[in-house]
Amino acid sequence: MSDRDKVLIVDDEQAIVELMGLYLKSDYEVINAYNGGEALERVKADKPDLVLLDVMMPDMNGYEVCRILKTSVETQFLPVIMVTALSGKDDRIKGIEVGADEFLGKPVNRLELVTRVKSLLRIKHLQDKMLAERNDAINYFDEAGFIVFVLDRDMKVNLVNAKGNDILGYGEFELIGHDFSKLLVPEILKEDVREKFEGALSGESGLPEFIEHPVIAKDGREVPVRWYNVVLKDVDDNITGILCSGEDLSKFQ
Repeated sequence: MSDRDKVLIVDDEQAIVELMGLYLKSDYEVINAYNGGEALERVKADKPDLVLLDVMMPDMNGYEVCRILKTSVETQFLPVIMVTALSGKDDRIKGIEVGADEFLGKPVNRLELVTRVKSLLRIKHLQDKMLAERNDAINYFDEAGFIVFVLDRDMKVNLVNAKGNDILGYGEFELIGHDFSKLLVPEILKEDVREKFEGALSGESGLPEFIEHPVIAKDGREVPVRWYNVVLKDVDDNITGILCSGEDLSKFQ
C-alpha cells in the first residue's frame, strides 16, 4: 500500500487531467475524475488528501462539488484547489464562499501547481496531527466518563465525544453545527450561559472554574452536569472557541 499523498484531479477535459497528472505523478498518487458526481464518488472511495477541482463542468460545477465537500463533517478539512479559466473577482469570491482553499488559473503553470499542492498538503499534515492529538484527548475524556463539547466562536458545536452523544441520546453527527445554548440549555438559563460564553469568546471576561447547569437530552430530559469550561486559542493566541467538559451528576442522584 502506497504511503504517498493522494491527489484527486477533477476536470471534464481529459487532456487537462492528464497534463496535471503528469506534473504530479512523480511525487503523489494521482486519482482522476471527469465530472462532479464522479469526483464525489472518488472522494468517498479513495479518500484523497487534496482535490484539484475544475470550476466549469457540466451537470455539477466545481462550486457545488466544493460546497458539498466543505459542508460534510467527513470532508470539511479536505484541501480544495479550484482550477479555472475564469479571472473575475466575483468568481473568486464565489469560490471562497463555498470553502475553496486556493485557486489556480488556466492554463496551469507547472511550478505554481506543484508549489501550491505541496504547501496545502504540508498544512493538512499539521492539521491532521493536531486533530489526532485532539482525538486522543477526547478518548481520554470518554474513558473517564466525561461529556466533551468543542464550540466555535459562534457557540456552534464543532465536536462532541461519544460519551456526550450517548448520555444525551444523539447520533454521531447530529449535534454538529447546532448552537449549543439554543439547542441544549434550558430556556431559563440560556441568557446567562450565552452571556458568560460571549464574554469569554470576546476576551472581556474569564470563565468560572466550574459551573453546574443541566442540558436537555434529545428526549427532553434535563441532565444535570458540572461543567469545566476553558477558552481555546490558536498558535497566535487568538481565541478560537471553548472546550466544555462536563461530569454527569445524575449518576450521583
